Amino acid sequence: MDAIAAFDLTKQYARKPGGKPALQGINLKVPEGGALACVGAERAGKTTLVRLLAGLRRPSSGECSVLGLSPAFETARVHSMTGVVLHSAKLYDTMSLWENLRFFAGMHHVPENDAIERISLLFHKLNIWEERDKRPGALSTGVLLRAGLVRALIHRPRVLLFDEQGAGMDRETAELVRALLLELREEGVALLMCSQNMNYTQSICDSFALLHEGILLARGSFESLRVGSGMRLRAALRPVPGQPVPEGFQLCDGRWEKGIQSEEEMPALIAKAVEGGARLLEARVIRPGLEEIYQAYLEGGRRRGESYDTAGE
Repeated sequence: MDAIAAFDLTKQYARKPGGKPALQGINLKVPEGGALACVGAERAGKTTLVRLLAGLRRPSSGECSVLGLSPAFETARVHSMTGVVLHSAKLYDTMSLWENLRFFAGMHHVPENDAIERISLLFHKLNIWEERDKRPGALSTGVLLRAGLVRALIHRPRVLLFDEQGAGMDRETAELVRALLLELREEGVALLMCSQNMNYTQSICDSFALLHEGILLARGSFESLRVGSGMRLRAALRPVPGQPVPEGFQLCDGRWEKGIQSEEEMPALIAKAVEGGARLLEARVIRPGLEEIYQAYLEGGRRRGESYDTAGE
């Protein structure tokens, strides 16, 4: 059973009659224990997707499911097994951070002792234990985002819907969140992560969906998307300064660079350069980032919605 599935999922908001749908014909799946990053700029449809999967909105057409359940019609059951991080999910400023999380634990019927243990553990993992007695209005954006993640994880969900919303995580928050998400993956929690920070998601997720103005441009593994986008790997050789550039290479920031099809070409390129008298200080393969791949699709990648990865589809 897939942890998350969407079939021809479309959402048209009533306030935009005749306008573009927020989501249009989205098809995707996340297997149990899998991690999918939905990436795109503002208004790509990322937050709408999370709201539909969380049962906070109903689709205009198409359907979606979480652990085989309909978020629109089995909302309470979906919420009992799903954690949701949304920028719009506020904490109550009349209570301390600790009191807020105790309250939400009660909403999920988590036994008191288990709640205290779980909240304490997550507060320490996310380094916000010292902030526990402060009210939300006195906390930084980074601490609030971490607290929102604690709120989503109190009841040990099997699925996590994480909408970063381009909040601009500070470095400490980004590293702590990354570590916890990777730990959750090891525990078998399925993750759908929505973010504008495309390259950040590469170290967390193993598959990706590229969204633009509500349309799915492509989906698949990083490598399948790279191939589908036409972006090539680049061989980079850093020589001792002053040496002539070998045929087929270009000089770029003190490196000799050349497009290659695979890493297997590197040994032969290095050997040929050395045989030609070159003295090398460094040799490595440069891979395009997910942001570069996304831009390549915008500029004329393959047709919308095509998947280049059959694994898990």
